[in-house]
Amino acid sequence: MAVVYRIVREKFKDSALSVEGSRLFGARWNPKGIGVLYATSTPELGLVETLAHAPGVRYEDLPKYWLSTIQMPDQIRYYTRSEMPDFWQDRNYDRTQYWLKDWLINPDVLAVGLPSVIVPFSFNIIIHPQHPDFEAVSLISQERIPIDRRLWKA
Repeated sequence: MAVVYRIVREKFKDSALSVEGSRLFGARWNPKGIGVLYATSTPELGLVETLAHAPGVRYEDLPKYWLSTIQMPDQIRYYTRSEMPDFWQDRNYDRTQYWLKDWLINPDVLAVGLPSVIVPFSFNIIIHPQHPDFEAVSLISQERIPIDRRLWKA
């Protein structure tokens, strides 16, 4: 079994394993209409990714965030930076959303591990809910994650 992490806003705490947001809006590695679960290899990467995508508000107005610890079968295909396409760090997701199209359509493994654009030495873990082993993905704990004021510059 593998352990991965996901940080969610407090209002989504009770649906931490939902793929609805990525299905509705798409993200770097999936287009709208195909939902996947975004997680990270470490809580620290989750925090950095969360803050990078956080709204531009005053520190006092930041949402409350929760760290979800997730257990899953150890079926992760990792890609190294050298295996990534030249455009993997593009700010525009037009090409990155389709790079994994074969896996998105027919998930032969439960998850893929991709280098983080923000911290390329760590991995984002993308979990596919259509893989038969997704039913073994489980939330094992949640706790409020503090955001130290020194990390936030509005």
